Amino acid sequence: MPLRRDPVLVALGLVMLSAFVTAVADTGGRVIGAAIWPTLVTLCGVAAASGFRIRRNPHATVAERRMWGAVGIGTTTFLVSDAWQFGVYLRDPTGMAAAIGGPVYSVGIFAGTVCLVAALLAMPLGVATRPERVRFVLDAATVLAFAATLGCYFTVTAGAAGIAGAGRTISLLFGPAIYMVAVFALVKLLLMPVKPFNPLAGTLLSLSATIEGAATGFRPLLIAHGHIPWQQGATIIAVAALAAGTRVQHLQMRSGGARSPRPGRRPYSLLPYAAVVGTFLLLIGVLAVDGWQGATWIVVAGNAVSSALVLVRQVTAFADNARLLTQLDTKVAELHRTLTERDRLASELEHLAFHDALTGLANRALFQRHLDDHGGGRAVLLIDLDGFKPINDTYGHATGDAVLAVVALRLGAFAGPDDLVARLGGDEFALLSGAALTVAEAGARAADLAAEIELPMTVRGHDVRVGASVGVATGYDGQSGDALLHEADVAMYERKVSRAALRSTPSGRGSSR
Repeated sequence: MPLRRDPVLVALGLVMLSAFVTAVADTGGRVIGAAIWPTLVTLCGVAAASGFRIRRNPHATVAERRMWGAVGIGTTTFLVSDAWQFGVYLRDPTGMAAAIGGPVYSVGIFAGTVCLVAALLAMPLGVATRPERVRFVLDAATVLAFAATLGCYFTVTAGAAGIAGAGRTISLLFGPAIYMVAVFALVKLLLMPVKPFNPLAGTLLSLSATIEGAATGFRPLLIAHGHIPWQQGATIIAVAALAAGTRVQHLQMRSGGARSPRPGRRPYSLLPYAAVVGTFLLLIGVLAVDGWQGATWIVVAGNAVSSALVLVRQVTAFADNARLLTQLDTKVAELHRTLTERDRLASELEHLAFHDALTGLANRALFQRHLDDHGGGRAVLLIDLDGFKPINDTYGHATGDAVLAVVALRLGAFAGPDDLVARLGGDEFALLSGAALTVAEAGARAADLAAEIELPMTVRGHDVRVGASVGVATGYDGQSGDALLHEADVAMYERKVSRAALRSTPSGRGSSR
């Protein structure tokens, strides 16, 4: 069922509206004075019942049970105090204590308020770091300084008019105390980043704390100016808002709705700055209306304290910002080092993926990529070493690897700046020319390359030499890289066969070409 159709909430709304209209119209206090105490007893009963039901809700967390259980106990204390005060009213309807409450009532209200504030104090603030806790304390202290200035000034200037004896003492002792704890409850509720109420319930509870705090803080002033019905009406509205807040929380938890509101969008609160503006406006108003008097020093002191707290808050914020900037610079430097290392590793991995580990030349994958991209119109020289296996078998693989490394150096020195030299595997190498070559030019380069490779070399203390069979293929535009490489491979094989045949004839025996 929608909240607007709940009969209890509808009744509570009508009570608040009736209390407001009656308080404004009933200047003599006869109507509201007769209705206030039974009304408060009923409202506190509704709030207590909802608080205890929330506590018994199986879906409530431990913190919620503790919090709302304390609300139930506190409102039950209010209920007992209001019932006692109703008895006082019945015995003497015309007395001042019947209108605004006697000592027992004041003590009961104070005890119930302490219970509610204790529950708020027990709630976690929802701030994890020390700077966040410091900011919370300074913001709360700034608002409380304004509230204390306001309450103390009007308490001192108005006194406890119309109250005599023990009632006067209780009013002066507990009135400001109740006012301050109510303000603290509201401040903590507003400044907490994550609140233990759903949004609507939190709004109603904030309204209750605000109205009750204002009614208690301005109580002496209202009594002094004969506006007791206003104070009574404000109390009824505050307690009705409290009952409505607990009722809303109970109904939404029972229906499975969200219990906790979303964190505020702003990372800061405007409330402390509003409090500072309030203290300055109060000072201007006091000087304009009453001029300079002894109580004005209270407002001046409040301005000094709130301004000092805001100053400390700003200095703390500057220090936090400097610390965060330093941390950010450190993180940026670490990120830069990480990215640099990542780029270096990526470059190394790419080099390893496309280069031969032994010779450092391009491998088959990189050669094939360049061949596919630039093969048309260029020349491929495919080199296969002759006489390499006997060196490997006679002197070992380490010597064979050294021979391959020397051959790679000679190929690199022979190649032009735009040529690509690669080791395709084993003792097979390749060169892709950087520009188009004619068949004659490619053949001449192949002969020079073979002569360069076949020069004697000394490796690992051994004088050795290898031959080179070079196959040449010149490409044309549109020819595939695979076709060009195949053509060079065929030419290299024919060259190797002819060289072997030449070495096998008596006249060619011992020739290296």
